[in-house]
Amino acid sequence: MLLRFSKQYQFSQIGRMKQRKRSHIKYFSKPIIEGQYGVVPARAVPSHIQRPNYISETKPVYGIYEGAPVVHSQDMIQKLRKAAQIAAKTAYVAQKSVKQGMTTDDLDKIVHEFIISQNAYPSPIGFMGFPKSVCTSVNEVCCHGIPNLRPLDGGDSLNIDVTIFYDGVHGDTSVMAQVPEMNPEITKLIDTTQKALYEAIKICKPGQKFSKIGDIVEEVAGDEGFTVCELFTGHGIGELMHMPPTIIHNFNDYPGVMVPGNVFTIEPILLMRHDQYLMWKDNFTVVSPDNPSAQWEHMVLITENGYEVLTKREDETGI
Repeated sequence: MLLRFSKQYQFSQIGRMKQRKRSHIKYFSKPIIEGQYGVVPARAVPSHIQRPNYISETKPVYGIYEGAPVVHSQDMIQKLRKAAQIAAKTAYVAQKSVKQGMTTDDLDKIVHEFIISQNAYPSPIGFMGFPKSVCTSVNEVCCHGIPNLRPLDGGDSLNIDVTIFYDGVHGDTSVMAQVPEMNPEITKLIDTTQKALYEAIKICKPGQKFSKIGDIVEEVAGDEGFTVCELFTGHGIGELMHMPPTIIHNFNDYPGVMVPGNVFTIEPILLMRHDQYLMWKDNFTVVSPDNPSAQWEHMVLITENGYEVLTKREDETGI
């Protein structure tokens, strides 16, 4: 799951200048409307499955948002590898299950049942009050969409953001799925977002500036005339879902360099154009009206010689 900014860093406007001007094309004939569809209560998790601490704590700690980037021990890295692979397999199953007519609540059920079959906990349930097992962000929903009873229609696209908790650590990844027939411009946006993720991963290594990730994402997006959502970031991950470092996907001056043992997410959101954002009353769903968005996410480990993609899926060849 994404991290909202808790601290502001300096941003350059170069990315804005590189974007091609787009007329306000109407991309969706059926916009996503707040409150139009019901949300089914969270599904039960078997009692034997380990819960994250925020489920039982009186004053839950959801993350650490300041301080030096966390460097994990080899034992912790092994745990993170396992959790990341459960998340990756869950995302793969979810992506392949998407079809016209199913609801995002149907998808929540598929994700939930697969996660608990792995003796893992769906981290979103209870995280800051989130009511479901997965985030499903459809069309103009930028992120943190809550699964509901809206049927998927032809031409819809959605991000499926999977986070799981296993053996004391979290695994976090997200994928895009499409329902034919897709608008080719939206397909291009989805492909460009994945390219931005892959190109950002490829520069990761010891000594690399964390801020360089934002440079790469902005450059890939700008070259195709798209914009990068500046509201949300990637994050370190471990026993807590959110830990230092903060990974900013825009041009920025975030301090510090990567060292072996860092594990963090890179998860850019690209949009068709720079426009307004609205948050629904559920305090999770963020939309940019009639403005298509796309997001992909991976967990990255910094090794002695470069990087390892902990959430790489069996069908991926670009990294």
